[in-house]
Amino acid sequence: LRITSPGEDFELYKRILQVGGCPNPQDMSFKKGLIFPNPYWYKGWCIILDKIDAFLQENPKIKLMNSPASIKLSFHKLECQKFLAKQGIFTPKIFTDRVLDYDALIAKMEKENIPQVFVKPYHGSSASGVMALRQSLRRRMLYTTIALKPSGELYNHLHLQKYNSESAIRFIVNKMIASGLLAEQWIIKKRHQSKSVDFRILVINGKASFVVPRLSPHFITNLHLGNEKGDVKKIEEAWGMEVIENAKLLAEKAVNAIGGLFYAGVDVAISSTEKPYILEVNAFGDLLLNIFQDGKNAYEFELGEWLNLQSCS
Repeated sequence: LRITSPGEDFELYKRILQVGGCPNPQDMSFKKGLIFPNPYWYKGWCIILDKIDAFLQENPKIKLMNSPASIKLSFHKLECQKFLAKQGIFTPKIFTDRVLDYDALIAKMEKENIPQVFVKPYHGSSASGVMALRQSLRRRMLYTTIALKPSGELYNHLHLQKYNSESAIRFIVNKMIASGLLAEQWIIKKRHQSKSVDFRILVINGKASFVVPRLSPHFITNLHLGNEKGDVKKIEEAWGMEVIENAKLLAEKAVNAIGGLFYAGVDVAISSTEKPYILEVNAFGDLLLNIFQDGKNAYEFELGEWLNLQSCS
């Protein structure tokens, strides 16, 4: 059994909200890219995963790729990061595990002399709702994929947005709080060809099988935002193989620590001091378009490893 992503189907999204106890989700209307900061989605998703788990307990002969428990953990960025940190796995330091409001966050940053943080929703994906907040001499700057409309609605945007209006920044952060936000250390990423670099590392059956460098002129590197898919061989030549191997080992360590993940896409950043950090673990992070290993795409590679594993068991 392979449990896969609920995807971007709006009717399914509303059903998940309904399962999570959201009042009147069927009254919601679809608006492309609109961000719904809603705490009910994760609750509904966990209830569905628990039902799948109960089914599996009643049918022990079914063999499972990724377990419901591991999927639940990876979908909660805060809890997953805390778990990995307890295992001694390098992750960005959490400055605030729950942002209560914008002014409280700024007060904490000023008190602790923190010039910049990444602010992330607990359950976001594809960089939705991710915010990079900087302050200097009491001036603030927000970089994010969030587009603020005159109506006050927040939309995902395929180009990085930059805000320097205090009122706009406060509004965006406070509106995103409903889903839960964490504030974490801003890792200054090592650069290649004058661009920030991190890696999507697909771990399959405990091994880092695909390594996809993501190069960006700014701080958010997701490929669907128009960033560049790098050549891992060229980066190895520039940085040395040890840096890449350390990133792969850390990704493997993170997935193995969580357990129950036959495959997972792990985002790894290399700091300017060449220290690797786990940014997040994605239980459904194997959508790697036009990327091949040993002549196989990610799904073919997974299936081959799965069949080999079953033949050995």
